[in-house]
Amino acid sequence: MAFPVEDKTPVAGGELQEALGALDGWVISITKRFRFEKWSDITRFMQHLAETIVATNHHPDVIVDTGSKSIIVTVTTHSERTVTKADLEFAKRLNEFQ
Repeated sequence: MAFPVEDKTPVAGGELQEALGALDGWVISITKRFRFEKWSDITRFMQHLAETIVATNHHPDVIVDTGSKSIIVTVTTHSERTVTKADLEFAKRLNEFQ
């Protein structure tokens, strides 16, 4: 059985936005998995996450994966159906967690 050849050409910028316009309900987002050794670190991170949400008035999607002791954060600006500067600022602030 032969498998079809995938087109792995990167799609960016205007072309990506145009293609997204034809795909009802889909949005562009950025995602990061934060991994932790100790539950106390997860608690501290969740506090940092809450403070970042308040400081930026930006609200990510968050998944707590207890099996792998990780937090998965996905950010997008739903009203724009894409990643905006507000999303990048939010991601930058989350990366400041220590």
